[in-house]
Amino acid sequence: MNTAIDRKTFLKNSLSCAAGCLALATCPSVLHGAPAAPAAGPDAQTATTILDWLSPFIVREERNLSRADLIKLLEERGRLCCRSLDFRQKLVAESQGDTDKLVALMGRIVGAENCRREGDTIVLVYPMTKCGCGRTPQRAPAADDPYCECSKANNQKLFEIVSGRPVRVEVLESPRRGGSCCRFRIQLG
Repeated sequence: MNTAIDRKTFLKNSLSCAAGCLALATCPSVLHGAPAAPAAGPDAQTATTILDWLSPFIVREERNLSRADLIKLLEERGRLCCRSLDFRQKLVAESQGDTDKLVALMGRIVGAENCRREGDTIVLVYPMTKCGCGRTPQRAPAADDPYCECSKANNQKLFEIVSGRPVRVEVLESPRRGGSCCRFRIQLG
């Protein structure tokens, strides 16, 4: 019996396992039949532990992953951050399921002119000249930097939770991709 396994197969299997564990660890209502709790206590600690493992892993192994696998991991990391960051959960609670309230609350954070809604389209701008996430590698901008997919998924999850509808998000520009700030177009479904 040949037990040799190549590095790519090992990484793919490891990532599948990690993604499964990540999904289970962040879905207490599925595991326990109880409503999902806001980010506090053991669930937040689990999320932080997973992020502390996942972020350096992605940075270390990104050159060995396909772009599609890397983007899946970064999107999951973004959704996890949305579910585990206290300020995001506070935005969800204070919005009370009202997208207009969420837009106003986000406007208080980034400036009202930087979070605007016109119909089902929201333009959200983080007026920063560099990436605000401490979990991404420090490197020169690249036109297709995959790390922006994390912020994209984070904002997507936030607006999906509050609106109760599917949401599409597009990265319009970011410092990581050579832009002057992070700008997203959020399309409510």
